[in-house]
Amino acid sequence: MSIQNVTEQLELNDTGMGIRKVSQIVDFGDLTDGGGTDGTLNLNKQIPAGSFVIGSKVTVKDGFTGDTTAVLSIGTAGDANEYSGNTTHNILAAVRNSVKAAFITADAGLVAESADISVLLTIAGGSDFTDISAGRMLVEVFYLSTNVELTDGPVNEIRL
Repeated sequence: MSIQNVTEQLELNDTGMGIRKVSQIVDFGDLTDGGGTDGTLNLNKQIPAGSFVIGSKVTVKDGFTGDTTAVLSIGTAGDANEYSGNTTHNILAAVRNSVKAAFITADAGLVAESADISVLLTIAGGSDFTDISAGRMLVEVFYLSTNVELTDGPVNEIRL
């Protein structure tokens, strides 16, 4: 039985939900300078309609340098830190398992997405974004999928 078939069967069971993630390795140069203290990037893959976002995880391989106040928010164009728990991830030093719960206005919890939505990363610092000169991280946003999502091939571990 293939991994795709197992995943599909898990999602088609009585619960009908599977935990999925949008993930991407991000280098400091991948972000777009907003002309001030922020740099932004929309991840390549969107979270599909009918999903409940659980939260985010960041693994910093190489700490971001050049601005000692730089932090990462994960969210959407409508709420820049919705997926990082209305707070930020520290990206200045190598770290594993920087985990934040998703955030709904006044209460932490699952964020329901009724339409496909892009994940927006925002690195904000105390000086101009162009001062950041290095950094590499893996960003993951986890969600419960209410729809069967077929994969392009076998699931492989992402290595930095």
